[in-house]
Amino acid sequence: MYHIRLFRGVREPYVQAQQLVKAEKMGGFWLKAILLIVMTFLVAALTSYFGIGNEIMSKELHTRSNTEFEAIKLLFAGGQILWSLLQAIIILIIPSLFFWALSDIEWKKYITIQFYVLTILLIGKIITIPFTIFIGLPDISNPFSLGVIGQYLTSHDLILQFLSGITIFNIWAMVLQYKYVRVLSERSRFQTILFVVGFNLIILAINVFLQIMDLEKLL
Repeated sequence: MYHIRLFRGVREPYVQAQQLVKAEKMGGFWLKAILLIVMTFLVAALTSYFGIGNEIMSKELHTRSNTEFEAIKLLFAGGQILWSLLQAIIILIIPSLFFWALSDIEWKKYITIQFYVLTILLIGKIITIPFTIFIGLPDISNPFSLGVIGQYLTSHDLILQFLSGITIFNIWAMVLQYKYVRVLSERSRFQTILFVVGFNLIILAINVFLQIMDLEKLL
């Protein structure tokens, strides 16, 4: 029996990977899945409450009535929460399907890896919230991302968005993912790095594309 413990899985990836690959049953699987979804909802609700990520709404302040503006703001907040929940589900399912296809290990074990990945990403969001609220830093100036360095190198919006998506927490999640996937898939070090880094770069590119879409046309 392998008992899923989120923080231990994050702290001890190699030890936990060795236990996970040998496990016949996993305890606490659905409980941890529900816990992570609830945490995702709470973090998304908190960011929506403080208006993080809805800077685009400021342009509507002087062109709409108070009632219309509040309704749009509420709708936008609801959309942010739903998008965050969808992202969490994608983080849990899509990578686990990809890595599961590389081996004959049970799919639930790869989802367990993504539990730990999502835990790291949630920690990153929680730590970033105070910087956004009290200092007013936008995502592109996230002190934990390469976006800060990128602003000294280029003014190209696409490149800056891509660099701002590479954070300390993303790199931490990829390193953890690599350690688990290498043990479970029994692939070589080079193949595992290629699969993990390549897959995450593709996901990051898709995320950047969605971020740079002209959302103003939807209002």
